Amino acid sequence: MQRLSLTFILALSLAATASEWAVQDGENTEVSGRKVDVKLDGQLVARLIYGEGQIKPFLHVFGEAGDLLTHWDAKQTYPHHRGIFIGWNKIESDLGGPPDKAGKPNPKGTFDLWHFNNGGKMEVLKFAKLEGGKDAATIVAEIAWHGGNKDSAGSDLLLSETRTLTISRPSSKKTQIDAKFELKAARDLKLGGDLQHSGVHFRGSSELCNRQNETAYVWEPPAPNNGGKAIGTDFKYARLVFPIGKRWYTATQLNAPNNPVEQLSTREYGRFGFFFTKALKKDETLALQYRFDTELAENLQAPPHASAAEKPAAKDPAIPDDPKKKPAAPKVVRAFLNAADDAQQRKEAQAEYDE
Repeated sequence: MQRLSLTFILALSLAATASEWAVQDGENTEVSGRKVDVKLDGQLVARLIYGEGQIKPFLHVFGEAGDLLTHWDAKQTYPHHRGIFIGWNKIESDLGGPPDKAGKPNPKGTFDLWHFNNGGKMEVLKFAKLEGGKDAATIVAEIAWHGGNKDSAGSDLLLSETRTLTISRPSSKKTQIDAKFELKAARDLKLGGDLQHSGVHFRGSSELCNRQNETAYVWEPPAPNNGGKAIGTDFKYARLVFPIGKRWYTATQLNAPNNPVEQLSTREYGRFGFFFTKALKKDETLALQYRFDTELAENLQAPPHASAAEKPAAKDPAIPDDPKKKPAAPKVVRAFLNAADDAQQRKEAQAEYDE
């Protein structure tokens, strides 16, 4: 009887300490639209933002003590950058683009599903899965990419996307997001643009706009990076080291071997990602897979340091939300990790890639 009681108590203890993921869709009282909260044992880990008033669905990621690693502010540098997101600023198709200055049809034009300033939009149609559990949380969203014109059949659909986000915690300080984007073309089209305004990207907190001399990147292979542009077809990962308040974090984007890639984009204000162009035939599906890891940088020996010998970061030729205003060039000096931290960050990122 005593042995049975001990076994029962042990079972209750294990049940009480078991982690549990929860996923809940609901109204967003902080910004427009809706939200899907992902929590582990009641602690907020990630949040999908979508719905009315939002230009695109995107994922927020949280760190220690509720730190919002991807905090967004309407007044931040380039407010169309939001969390973990996808888009291309030049999508060519038979829909053309918005009318020209004379108001005439523009069959050679394109729609911008990056800045969302010329008629295109992304719309979450439904959630195929919102699921918690012991090991991970899963969000599967069906998303329509619309152009700003309609064809003769009355359709403005460019792409049908299935986005699968699997969120887990391999360790107490590390959040892992396995992101799969399945893009099915509704018509012949081309995903085009440039590396600063297209692809799958991570945007760090708006706080980094004022701390651009404190961020640093490592990537593999270590191709030359000229003004935030590295060229290559075999990038394994890119990692951002950045501050939030008094804590330091890393955000790593791991590139699956089967993903197309042409260039890596990095910006000192905390936006980075992989870029490529791709032509798709009607009903053709492009499947992309990335892993994003965010983690408290407990092994960092020293903050990134700016080098006076480095030139200021190149001007980001972003299209401003107000076409009458020209985007200001970020007046920052690139910062770098010391040799020991650089080696450590590369070692950790490579280990994540090899998993």
